[in-house]
Amino acid sequence: MKRYIITLILLITCTFTLTGCRNQTTDSGFKGNVEIAWDDVKNDFDQIDQDVENDTSKQDVKALTQTILDGYDKIKEGITQDNQEEAKKVYAAASRLEYIEKNTDQKLSSEEKEILELGKKTKTLMMHYYGNGEGIFQDAVDDVENGIDRVKNFTEEKWNDFKDKLE
Repeated sequence: MKRYIITLILLITCTFTLTGCRNQTTDSGFKGNVEIAWDDVKNDFDQIDQDVENDTSKQDVKALTQTILDGYDKIKEGITQDNQEEAKKVYAAASRLEYIEKNTDQKLSSEEKEILELGKKTKTLMMHYYGNGEGIFQDAVDDVENGIDRVKNFTEEKWNDFKDKLE
């Protein structure tokens, strides 16, 4: 009987230990709940990146940054089943900004470059939310929030000049 009780206690302990693994702090410092693992969404996000590369239409940088601004408040605590679709929209906008940044041959001001860098920074942060981030989580948060502040301070005149450069 003692043997069965010890075995039962070990099974319960193992079950709690294994169940809690996805909620632990990652090496990068992300303390949120990784409800959806990177492996679960990798193919979808790879497809988004591929679609961005194959899309030849002009993209409105202001609209892309607005998508990130609108979605960030909904995903900043982590990505769950409830906000997964919003996360995909944010990732797609970030991927498009990153693509524009890599493929523009225009001479951009430092402010304009920072706007485009928001794409890469947002994708980096999202990787943390899916439990696959590199670097320090808080640095990724700070980078995105600083980028969002820059976007909010961009004037309509600057947006128009920026749009003209990218056309």
